[in-house]
Order: sequence, then structure tokens, then C-alpha cells
Amino acid sequence: MAISVPLAIALALWLPDAARAQAQRPDRASEPVMVTGTRLPATLRQSTDSLTIITREQIDTLAAASGPDLLRQVPGLQVDQMGGPGGLSSVYIRGSDSNHVLVLIDGVRVNDPTNSRGGGFDISSLDPALVERIEVLRGAASAIYGADAMGGVINIVLRRDGAASARLVAAVGGFGYASGNARASLSLGSALMLDGAVSRLRDGRDADGGRIDLTQYSAKAHITVDPRSTIDLAVRRGERRSSAFPDDSGGVQLAVLRTLERKSSDDTVFSADGRWSLDPVSLVLGVSSFRKREDIDSPGVAPGQRSDFGVPSSQSHTDYRRDSGTASVAMRLAGASQLALGIELQNEHGVNDTVYEFFGTPIPVAFDLHRRTQSAFVETIVQASRDLILKAGLRHDHIEGSGSRTSPNLGLRYHWATIDGSLKASYSEGFKPPSFFALGLPIPLGGNPDLRPERNQGGSVGYEQSLGGGLGSAGVSLFKSKYTDLVTFDNNTGQTVNANQVDIHGAEFEVHLKPTTGWSLRAHFTRLFSHVVDSDEPLRQRPGRRGGVQFDWTVAPDLQVAWRTEYSALMFDSSVPTGNLTLPTYLRSDLNGSWRLRPGMSLTLAIDNVFDKRNVSYVGATALQRRGRVGLSLAL
Repeated sequence: MAISVPLAIALALWLPDAARAQAQRPDRASEPVMVTGTRLPATLRQSTDSLTIITREQIDTLAAASGPDLLRQVPGLQVDQMGGPGGLSSVYIRGSDSNHVLVLIDGVRVNDPTNSRGGGFDISSLDPALVERIEVLRGAASAIYGADAMGGVINIVLRRDGAASARLVAAVGGFGYASGNARASLSLGSALMLDGAVSRLRDGRDADGGRIDLTQYSAKAHITVDPRSTIDLAVRRGERRSSAFPDDSGGVQLAVLRTLERKSSDDTVFSADGRWSLDPVSLVLGVSSFRKREDIDSPGVAPGQRSDFGVPSSQSHTDYRRDSGTASVAMRLAGASQLALGIELQNEHGVNDTVYEFFGTPIPVAFDLHRRTQSAFVETIVQASRDLILKAGLRHDHIEGSGSRTSPNLGLRYHWATIDGSLKASYSEGFKPPSFFALGLPIPLGGNPDLRPERNQGGSVGYEQSLGGGLGSAGVSLFKSKYTDLVTFDNNTGQTVNANQVDIHGAEFEVHLKPTTGWSLRAHFTRLFSHVVDSDEPLRQRPGRRGGVQFDWTVAPDLQVAWRTEYSALMFDSSVPTGNLTLPTYLRSDLNGSWRLRPGMSLTLAIDNVFDKRNVSYVGATALQRRGRVGLSLAL
């Protein structure tokens, strides 16, 4: 089927998403090149969007115990944890739903539209030990990524050391915590670099409300064919086993049914990208594949204030696969301007087999759906003057069964050299096709095969100021978004429909101080306002106020200490046993220290939730109590 697109896009060469993968190896001698938010090589200082990069150095300083802990200091993000470590962990960006956040691993999409969450990614499935850096784009990005990037993008880049080395890391802690990983890198001259890693992470106990057991493997290869040609290969395999109280059940404190829900899933991510530099033109070809299988045995949820029937028990099996190929060409224009264009082809296949138990009667439910997406895109970054950068992007997606969508993006950045301050502004649109779960569920159970894609349009204006003498930087961003045709359940018809409209606006504040090489301070605060049109019920898990502080101190050349505090307030939530309520203020502080015992060997001590605050981040689920962890890292 031909793709109907504007002429400039229709002339694109046949090639992949790959320009976002072209910079997988950060330039350690200067500011890292962005992978997220543009298909063209650009640094954070050239970005017109709201983008946060979490580097490996910051990850080491955080000494995070889990995937969710990596993102808690990012402005504009809310990370929830439904119960203990085995519970679902979702990420909300600037008030969006978690299924409106596109998650990438090494540039490969890992959202699964067969799940009941509409395709939201469970961030607790990520082991911090394997991560090189994380890039978080706040705001719609369908002009770059098409479907699913309606609220923002989280790109997780796995580690690549790039030199011959080997390292072993092990850690233990309270409440069943244990982790370990082994990494090795091998360089065969300048032609081939290999990286491999295996990790295991266990956390939580069934007696405390659930647990998680993660095993993950990753391997990368960078092949230099000649000075102008390179090939990158990457593969990741994840195995997850977990237990927790079901969503909306009231958790360990309030759930009437005390049987835990058990999940078992396996996923595989593969990508291959080839890059040819024919100055001033670069050509990139790429293919990728994502496969996930999941089995869930749920006891259901007993009736309560929000539902007279509760949620039936069920046993389900899902199998999902996404294959894609992209082709793109990027070229340098006059001055420092750049242009990229290309196309992408994507095929999805999702299967679900579920048996619900209604009053002792098993009711089988199944779907088997395919979806093909054909896309074309164009993007340009124009260096209009020494201090002014203009950005524009356009992407056209033809989605089988959901029609076509064209998504624009516009941005600018102006730098006042005299005061070293920058003004930036952006406008973008996004969309998300209905999930396979919403489309495939039988109509008597609420499914609707005629659902339309959800849509979003919005923008932001921000200012960043460097503080004199290399002291640091400060910034503020104002943002506004309108979500329409949101998928919701209509109690009158008993069907899932496109009905809701949500208006969101707010502000983010951020400051980074580093007055000396010995210590630094990062702080952020987000004020969020959200309104569901024609409804008095607020959105769940969108705190009106959220902030955090991180203090890093180099006590001595071989000793570093880090303090981290997270705060949120005015958060609405709901569960079946309680109905709607507002959760109390959340406040958590973590402390860790790292000692280099000798070259190649270091010891880490960490205390999670130092003040033992009995925080409630989800109805009926008391967050982690005070816990100690100790880890040892050894370079071989």
C-alpha cells in the first residue's frame, strides 16, 4: 500500500529510525550527543525540547536499588510503585498516562499493547547495573517516533565500556534484597569491540506484599568496516518472575483477598544498525525486533466501595512481537544546519488467551491481532545565526485499521552570549493508536474495535541560565497540553470509548550548583494542574506538587557521599475497597557512600528511607521501610 505524504517526505530514501541510534557511544571528551528527541547529531545545549540526561556517573552516585529509583530525581516525572518490589511500576510525564510514554531500550520500542494497561512499560523490569545512561524527553514526540510518544519518551541506553575490561559487582540488603552482575569488554584492534553482561536482581518477600526476581543478559558489538562505515549489533534478554497484590486491590494493608498475583514474563530485544558516512551525507539502515511473552495468575479483587462486583480472578497468556526497519539519510547544509529524512516500516502481532472466573464459571476470552504501520519523516535543524537555532520536524504514519496521522514539531533556542542564558520554546503533537487489549476484548466485556487514536497537542517555553564562574545553572519551563479522544470506560454503555478530554498545564524548576569540585547540589520542583473536562474526578497518581534534592560530596579522593530526598503532595488515588481518596504527603530520603579501597575495588554502603517514613505511594501499599544495603565492585 502506498503512503500518501507530502512530496518532500515521499522523496525520502528507504531507511531506519537509526539516526537516533547513531550516537549510542557518548563523546566523553565533551558534552554527550543526544540520542533522543532528534535524528540529527546534537548536544543538550542545542536542544529546543525539555530533555534530561542521566549519565552513568550519576547512576553510580545514586546507587539505585531498582529501575524506578533511577528516575525519581527527574523534574516533571511521577514514578509510582503498586505495592512491594513485585508490583507494577509506572512512569507519568507531565500528567500524561503511563501508556502515553514511549520507552526505548537502545532505541528499540519495548511497550506491549496487549497488556491491560494499554501498553504502559513496567520500569521495575529494569536493572540499574546494565544502564549506561537514560534520556527523558518531556512532551509529545510523535514527529520523531510516531505512535505511542504522546506524552514523552524514555530512552534507556545499555552499557558499552569500549575497552578491554572485566568487572564483578555484588550487593545484599534488607527485606530480601540481593543483586549481582558481571561485565566484560573485549577490543580486537580497531575493527571490533565486544561488550557483554549478565545480571541478577532479587528484592522483596511474599510476607511483605510481594517480590521480584530479574535475570538479564545483554551483548553489543561495534564493527568498524572502514573509516567511513560502521555496524552496531545489540541484543538483550530479560526474565522476570514476580508476585504482588493485584492493581486496585488495596495492597498489603487493605486487600480482602490475601492471595498474591503471580507474573512470569520473558522478553528479547534485538537491533542492527549500519552507518555509512559519505561527507556531507550520512546513510543509516537499521532493523529491530521486540518479543515478549507473559503469564499472569490473578486472584482478582473483592467487591468494595468502587465496585459492587470487584474484579474476577483470571489466568492469562500473552505473546507479542514487533519488527521494524528504518532507513534515513542525514546531510549537512550550509553553515551548521542539518537535514534528515527517511521511512520506517513496522509490523505488530499480539495474541492473548485469558480465562476469567465469573461466579464459579470459567469464561474464555481471546484475541489475535495484527497491525502494520508505514511511516515517512523529515527533520531539519537550522543554525539561523550564531545564537539562534530553529528546529522543525514532520512525520506521517499510516496505521492499518486506524487511518493516517501527520505529526509536526517546531522549536527554537536563542542564546544570549553576554549573560550566558538561553530561551527555548517548542510545539509538538502526538498520538497513540488503541491498544490491542482495548480493541480485542470482546464487546460484552467492554472492548471496542472502532476506537480512534488518542491525540495530544501542546508546547513549552523555558529559560536556562548559567551561573557565573562555573557555579552551575538554573532553569524554568512552563508547559501546557491538551489530550483529546482519550480511551475510557463508559459505565452507561458498558464499553470502552473515546470520550475524555484532559487539559494539563504547569511549571518545572531546576537548579544545579557546583561551587567546588568537592560537592554539588541538584534540586527540582514541579507544579502540575490537570483537569478532566466534564468530570469532577481528578487524575490518579498526578501529584500537584513534586520535588527533590540531591547532594553529592567528595569527602576525600577515595570517598564519596550522596544524599537524596524526594517529596510529593496533593496526590489523588483510588482502589476498589476504598473508592477515591487523597494520599498524604510523601517524603523519602536516601543516603549512600562509596569508598575506593584500592585501584579496581570499591565498597558501597546505602540506607534507603533513612528516617523510616511510612510513606503511602499507592492506596493500601506502604512504601519501603528503612533498609541497609552493602555492595562490592571488583575490576579484574
